[in-house]
Amino acid sequence: MDKKEVNQGIVYLVGAGPGDPNLITLRARELIESCDVLVYDHLANRRLHDWAPSNCERIDVGKSPGRHTMDQLEISKILVEKAQDGLKVVRLKGGDPFVFGRCAEEMLALDKEGVPYEVVPGVTAALACAAYAGIPLSHRDFGSSISFLTGHEDVAKESLRVNFEKFSEVGGTLCIYMGMSKLEEIVGKLIDGGLPGDKPAAIVSHGTLPIQKKLLAPLGDLVEQAKEKNFLAPAIIFVGNSIGLSRTVTWFEQKPLLGRRIALTRASGQKSRMRSALESLGAEVLDLPLIQIQPAEDRKLIAEVFAGIASYEWVVFTSANGAREFMKLFFRAFSDIRSFGPMRIACVGESTADVFKQYNLNVELVAKDSTAESLAKELVATDSLDSANVLVVSGNRNREIMVEMLEGVGRAIVDTLPVYQTDFADVLEAPDFLRFKKEGADAIVFTSSSTALSYVEQSEDIVFEPDALTPILCSFGPQTTKTLEENELTVGLESSHPSLDGLCKSLITYFAKS
Repeated sequence: MDKKEVNQGIVYLVGAGPGDPNLITLRARELIESCDVLVYDHLANRRLHDWAPSNCERIDVGKSPGRHTMDQLEISKILVEKAQDGLKVVRLKGGDPFVFGRCAEEMLALDKEGVPYEVVPGVTAALACAAYAGIPLSHRDFGSSISFLTGHEDVAKESLRVNFEKFSEVGGTLCIYMGMSKLEEIVGKLIDGGLPGDKPAAIVSHGTLPIQKKLLAPLGDLVEQAKEKNFLAPAIIFVGNSIGLSRTVTWFEQKPLLGRRIALTRASGQKSRMRSALESLGAEVLDLPLIQIQPAEDRKLIAEVFAGIASYEWVVFTSANGAREFMKLFFRAFSDIRSFGPMRIACVGESTADVFKQYNLNVELVAKDSTAESLAKELVATDSLDSANVLVVSGNRNREIMVEMLEGVGRAIVDTLPVYQTDFADVLEAPDFLRFKKEGADAIVFTSSSTALSYVEQSEDIVFEPDALTPILCSFGPQTTKTLEENELTVGLESSHPSLDGLCKSLITYFAKS
């Protein structure tokens, strides 16, 4: 086989879906996770970028009215050149590539240069926005056809290229993309073409996202109400009799934290379970990591611990970070999981215990309250510690209460193994810092004393703009609350239980009252 052919790159024209990352296809995620180059537009959710490899080249080619990063020829040129360099290129497009996504133009450019490609469909915005807004696009009695139209296909000219008067005669449901800048003109042409002013219509803005807004109105009132309620792009406009079947409030809009913006301060890479839980409740989550986790290796101590690994009756993990780092070190020392020996495992919480599930290691004890004190008390209650060798795996900022209780009350022989260190992260480098300053949030969640102290240390940099929403300070547990209050900060909410479930329930209760 020709060497050039072996090293030949490929382009994947991938639909990113309508906004909610959960609506992207498995094939799309697989490609993002393995690509060399990610070429994306402004409608593709930035969360999807997190899936790309750390060494992946990211190129923003986004276009929107009034903001033209690159013209289409430049974009096509990038795709061709990167593939000809032997790279795996993902061209990530909002919605579906073949529905007003300019996929055809890029496909023709790749064909012309002999560059191989694959098209990966995505959920298009009209279908998703309608579903999340509870708008049926068809009904046997009210609409048997669906038309996808574009308000302006050429963002540079922003001109109408569809004969909307003619589509007034088609009937069924009209789904109009990219039409907000020409809304008045579009509505006027539809009415001039014969549609009555009382025809059911709707606008869904930022569909499938926590900031989704829906407007239901007669076609004749649509423009005025859209202006009054400040409906902006990106949005889909719907017109048709089936729109009238939509309820004012739908399944998506009933989520208890919908419209709430919550900032998370945990280290990057730690937030997946918490983020997912909050987003499933409808919240918009901002990344504001205030701490960073770094491996901390004392090679001599590590060698001593692993040399005597089989002598410990218990190994105790005070955090998921410690569990992950310990297992990395373990597999550098041993190639077989059976070398773990007869140790019983105890964890401070479910997220820590989850680390061991992938290794099929049984966690014998998980603290009911996710605190060091609770874990120590429950270990002592097992009556298995008297003269027992115990290994406590921790970080550099862990409190000594665990060791003191195990040695004192439990009469155990305790060794400690610090496997990571927690340092303050520069808030100015946080992914959503600028947005946090500009818009604020409903709540900012502090999951540890370390995140609270980092917030205090960098408070001069965290100055909100005049119109920003001032967040309540939400504490994960009593120790974090104590740290915040010692630094003269008012805690608006403390989790009813130091766990993810407790935090979510507390946030729901708090905002339901407000």
